Amino acid sequence: MPHAENGSTTQAMVNGEKQSSQFLAHVGSYPAVSDTKEAIENNPYGKKGIELANEGYNKVVAPVLPYAQRPYGYVAPYVQKADQLADSGLTKVDDKFPIMKQDTEKIKNSILDLFFMPLRLANGGKDYVLSTYGNEYKKCGGNGYVAGGKAMITTSLVVTSDSLSWLADYLNQKKEEAKDVAKEKTNQ
Repeated sequence: MPHAENGSTTQAMVNGEKQSSQFLAHVGSYPAVSDTKEAIENNPYGKKGIELANEGYNKVVAPVLPYAQRPYGYVAPYVQKADQLADSGLTKVDDKFPIMKQDTEKIKNSILDLFFMPLRLANGGKDYVLSTYGNEYKKCGGNGYVAGGKAMITTSLVVTSDSLSWLADYLNQKKEEAKDVAKEKTNQ
């Protein structure tokens, strides 16, 4: 999908007039925005809302537009400059957040993955602790409160040991990275 790079600032007719906003053309080029627009146009309630908005425009705004041409001539350069600034702001947003140019499904999946990440982590931790408890319960041999108590204590020791081992590996890795950065800074 072209992404506001074709140099054209005009789009299809809107209420009988050409739209000449770089900002609106840029926003409309985002896949998520164009897909949302398409979904609204295909929805019966969305169609009705668009029809009502067009009727309101034709009855209220269109008759007044000829009288607004002269005053608009005075503010047109400022409106054009604001449009250019808004478009350049969107270009910066594109640079900072390249996901905006991605397909709508990819954006949706990324947001859902981020949203459900704490649940996945919690379930992974729960599965790890329960499997460790099951292994320790089998090692303790027996079916009773004593075997369960021993399994709980050894499970907590194993989980603590694994957690501290992971933390030590992580800190050693960061220590090595810090040494490399310090060495790089001192050699300059």
